[in-house]
Parts: sequence; C-alpha cells; structure tokens
Amino acid sequence: MKKFVLSTALMASGSLFFSAASNADSVDYISGGFNDFYNSDFYVEGSKTIAPNWVGEVQFTDVGDYSLRAGAKYFLDMGADRQFDTFLKGGVSHYDFGNYDDTSAYAGIGAMTKLSQQTTAIVDAGYDWGLDGFASVGARLRYAFTDRFSADAGFRGNFNSIDNEVHLGVTYSF
Repeated sequence: MKKFVLSTALMASGSLFFSAASNADSVDYISGGFNDFYNSDFYVEGSKTIAPNWVGEVQFTDVGDYSLRAGAKYFLDMGADRQFDTFLKGGVSHYDFGNYDDTSAYAGIGAMTKLSQQTTAIVDAGYDWGLDGFASVGARLRYAFTDRFSADAGFRGNFNSIDNEVHLGVTYSF
C-alpha cells in the first residue's frame, strides 16, 4: 500500500511539474509586484491572446507618479514549434511624473525562449517617443513553481538619461 501511495504521489507531482512547465511561457497572464523606476513602488501588468499571433498587453506602474503602457505584440512564429518565439511590439505610453506629463508611442522587437521546463526568458529592445525619446533593452526570467504561478524578475536598461528599471513579481497564468 505504501508503494502504491508513494508511486501515485510521484506521478501526481510529476504531472504538476510538467504542467508548470507548460505555463511558464504563457502569454495569457496577469502579473504584479515591486518595481523600481523613478519613484515607483509596484507594477501590475497583463496580456491576453486576442487573435492568432496577436497578444494585447497593458502595464501600470505606481499610483502617484505613474506610467501606463498599452499595446500589442505580433508573434512572427507563434506555434511554429521553434526554439525562439520572436515578436514585434507597439502601442501607446503615458508618463505622469508630477509636473511632467507626456503621452506618445512605443515600438520594438523581442523573443521568448524556454531555458528549461520551468524557466522562460524574454528579451526585447525598443524605442519610446515619450520623455523626449529613449531606447531600451530588457531581459526577464519567469520561473514556474506551480501550474499557474511563476516568479518573474526583470531588468530594463534605458538610454538618454532615463532611469533603468528593475522588477520582481508573481505571475498568474490563465
């Protein structure tokens, strides 16, 4: 009986392990946590598949001096079973930093890849015409620790005297 319970527990944990891996690279998620960008405290973001190869995304940072980005990603090879899922992205950004208020557009390119069964890396580069224009390069790691929840950590290097960004959070995939 003990062997049966032990083998059942191992198979169940193995299936949970496998299903966690399948959601680490999900594009249908909501995420939140700590963010360091100027006077920011936290971030909330999410994305959802809206059509084949199209993913809508929204990011809100802080509540006092805040930034808001809304746009879409177009995956060039989504579902093609390749090592890298490359994408183009674009949208509208809004920055409200006390006396300074700016709304503009952003665009970029990036890729997602699985580093292991639980870990997904997301890298991208882009240009935002807000805040007098700046380029940025970012990298994120998402580690799935259950079938729905992942730890999320990222760094974005910004140019043209714009503060770099660091965030740590938790992601729920649906």
